[in-house]
Order: sequence, then structure tokens, then C-alpha cells
Amino acid sequence: MSALKQTSWPDYFLNYFYMIIDFNDDSAPLGLEADICIIGSGAASLAILTKLYNSSYKVVVLEAGGEQITDQNQELYKVITPFSSFEGANNGRFRVFGGSTTRWGGQSLPLDRIDFTRRDWLPNTGWPICYDSLHKYYANADRFLNLDPTGYEKDIFALLKEKRLNTMDELQFRFSKWSPLPNLREQYRKEIGKSAHVTLVKNANVTDLMLTPDHSGVESVVFKNFSKKTGTIKAKRYVLACGGIENARLLLVSDTQLPNGIGNGNGLVGRFLQDHPRAEVGSLVSGKKQQSYLNYFYLGKTRIMPRFFFSDDFQKKHSMLNSSAFVEFYTQENDVFTIAKEIYRKQIRGQLTWKEFQLALKLVKNLPELLLIAKHYYINRKVYTPNARARLNVMTESQALWENNVSLSSDVDALGMRRAVINWTIDEKVRHTFLTATELISQYFTTTGLGKIQVDDWLYTDDWKAYIRDSKHHIGTTRMALSPKEGVVDENCRVFGTRNLYMAGSSVFPTSGQSNPTTTLIALAFRLGDHFLETK
Repeated sequence: MSALKQTSWPDYFLNYFYMIIDFNDDSAPLGLEADICIIGSGAASLAILTKLYNSSYKVVVLEAGGEQITDQNQELYKVITPFSSFEGANNGRFRVFGGSTTRWGGQSLPLDRIDFTRRDWLPNTGWPICYDSLHKYYANADRFLNLDPTGYEKDIFALLKEKRLNTMDELQFRFSKWSPLPNLREQYRKEIGKSAHVTLVKNANVTDLMLTPDHSGVESVVFKNFSKKTGTIKAKRYVLACGGIENARLLLVSDTQLPNGIGNGNGLVGRFLQDHPRAEVGSLVSGKKQQSYLNYFYLGKTRIMPRFFFSDDFQKKHSMLNSSAFVEFYTQENDVFTIAKEIYRKQIRGQLTWKEFQLALKLVKNLPELLLIAKHYYINRKVYTPNARARLNVMTESQALWENNVSLSSDVDALGMRRAVINWTIDEKVRHTFLTATELISQYFTTTGLGKIQVDDWLYTDDWKAYIRDSKHHIGTTRMALSPKEGVVDENCRVFGTRNLYMAGSSVFPTSGQSNPTTTLIALAFRLGDHFLETK
């Protein structure tokens, strides 16, 4: 127990890694060697590690942050955004062990088959791999995220245990899943740490990738801390797993040997930046059983969100972006549902105070309503939100456009690295998709008796773009392709023109689809891990 008393609780768990090096320590080595060096420790990195930790590969993970998010580390992620709509670049990324999985919500949904195909009504579509090549990895991703194994194609009416509503060929009623354990760092550090072949180096900020003299591969990686102490690692293979913005930034700043950066012979690094434009588009009124069909429900510990999707033929007919829609039920600040959630969260954290006791007294006064919430949850396994405002939300892919990109500024951060500049705009195709989607869903809700949609006025105004938000999903900046004329990495995520540099994460997606990206990037990471095991 004496050793445990000398370290913090998070550091105690962190030491489950076979070896952990804090690069801030004076004793930290300045030179390292490995078979595989992974830069970053988020979802993609952790997925690759679960494939490799039982192998004979010696793996070193370089993580720029530590156990806790700090202002100093976050400042390194600050980007220049001429367009205020791309807020997630500055507030949706976390430079810490575990990356953004320490903060994300946990929503999981695979891409659709149409996302992998060429669509003549949208530019730069199509993947060099097919949906079926990822199918088995999607199942693995669900297990990795501790999700209920029910297939996404399962009939939602059967899961809801509600009367089947009339259906439309153009509109599909399906669902997404939410992980009960979204903080992947807390889940997998112990498992991975059992390996005698895995080393984690924290506070190691990668600043440069050094190529071999003939530029055919990466020879070493340079990393620093805030004291400007510099280390290097030499490995046989390298993986950049730093997110859709930082992956491109690291390739671009590594320009001491190639003037345009690594993998950028055709000027494609950082291009085709995508996200998921999203917005509330209307209110749902005067319907029956709205929450029974449209609010969250549970399969085991997995929270399920009902969502609407649009058929391939409908998308083609209307030349629209792939998109989905869902209804959120919003509560008043001090209603019984909000109070109950707050008390529950404080109770499980051991943080109950006199304030929560006073709130509990309010619950007693609203006992019938509280019992109704409990009945829905414990008996029906559904979420019931009393006195809620029902709002229709639409989320769509964005076009893969050359002009939407990550580039470099002349401004530098505390480590001397040039900052990223984000250029991302949305065009009339987004509004067209929002309007088309909303119109079809309105028809469906009216015919099924779910209610009437009162569409928001902003969709028809000149300043409609001000109401659209990004989803903190940074996609497409090192896109996968069949040739270096079309992308940055090949079908195995290896950077064109190099023999040993790979990319992991949503930066390799050629298109974004309508789905949250984490499930697909985990599936691709598992696939990359298998590639390493098969090509020793």
C-alpha cells in the first residue's frame, strides 16, 4: 500500500502499462526504438493496440498530453478559423491520454453502403474499398465499445415493442447506439498494459517526421516537451493517429526534406476537409405517442436513439447529401426529469450536498411524475421526458470539396510549430438537403399520427448558414484512394510514396456519410492492425 500512497489514483492505473515514460522526467530517455510507433492515444490508437498487444511487436505510443487536460496542452490545438461555424476545431479536440474519447458522447453507427460508392450527383465520392470489407470489423467495433450486439438492420418496431407504423419506401426508421462506457482509456489501459511489448510516453509532442535520405520512408520522429527537451524514436513502421486536423498538420509541417511536406506531392494533404453540418429545423406538435416511438430506449446497458434515414433512390432522385434525422426532447431547467438526473449523477459520484437534498424535496412534491419516469425506465426500458419540447434535428454529410482544407499559418505555437488554418464552408446543397429531408419527415409524421412539424423560418432566410453547426467530426484530410492523384493513403492506409508511414482515424475517409465517424475509424483501425499482423 505504501507505493500506492505515493502516486495519484489516475497515475496508479496508468502504470498498468508495462512501461510508462513521462518525458518531463529528467530520467526520461532521449532516444527510443520500436517495431511500431503510434502517435496519439485516442480511439484509433487504442483499437490498434488491442490487436497488437499480444503480438511480438514492440510498440511505443507517443502521447502529447498526460492524464489530465490542461490549458497549456489545449493551447497547442488552437487553430485559425476564418469561419466561425467550425467551432469544433478549438473546442472538440483534447490533447490528453485517451484523446477525445475521454469526452465524447459515445454514439455509434456504421456508414451506409451508398457511402462507399461513386455518386454522380456529388463530387469526389467513392472509396477504394467496399462496405463488405469493413463489415466484420464493424461487429468488432461494437464489441470494443461494449454495445449491445443487436444488428443495426434489426426491425426497430420490434425493439420498441410498439405497434408497427405505416412505412415509406423513401424513408427508413432505424437507430444508433450509445456506448455505456465511452471513456475508452479507462476501459482498455489495464488490458493493453498486460503486454510486455507496449510502452507509453506521455508529454511527448511530435513536431517533425524525418525521412530517409532517399525519402522512401520515415527514418525517425522528433518529439518535444514544453521545456524544449527533444527526443527521437526510430521504428520500422509509424502510425499517425492524431485526429483529422492534426494528422494533416503533422504531414504539412514535416517539410524540411520535401518542400510541401510528406505525402503531398499532388497537393492533397489537408484537402477535402469534411464534417457533419447539423441543426434543429422544426418543432414537433400535436401528435400521439411521440416519446414511445422517438425518445431513447435501452437494450441492456446500451442506450438506443431512433433515427430516420433516406433511401438510396430518394437521395439520387433529389440530388441530396446523405443525411439522417432524429427528435430530441428538451426539458425545462428545474423540471422533475432534470432534477432526478442531477441527483442521480451526484449520488453515484458521492457528491450529494444540501443543494441536492433540497432538490430531492421537490421530487417528493412531484412523486406521481417521478413514478411515471421510473415506470418507463425500469419496466419499459424507455426514457420518458415530461413537459418536453420536441425538436427535429437533421445532420448531413458535407461535400468532399478541394477548397475545404487544413493548411498552415505563419503563426507558431509554444513548441514552434506552425498553427493549422481551417477553411470550411457549407453551400446551398446543405440547405437543399435539410429542406428535402424535413419535408419528407413532415409527411411521414402527419400520415402516421406522430404529429405535425412546424418548420423553423431560418431555413428560408438569407442568413441560414448562421444556424448550422459542425459536429466536431474532422474527416477526409488524408483521404484514401487508389492512386496518389486522388488521395493521400492507399487502401491499407499507407501514405503514398512511403513504405512505412500509415494514417489512422477519420482523416482517411474519402467521404463522411451521415454517420458519426468513431465506429468506422475503429473498424479501420482493427483492419490496419490485422494488416500489420499479416505483413510481419
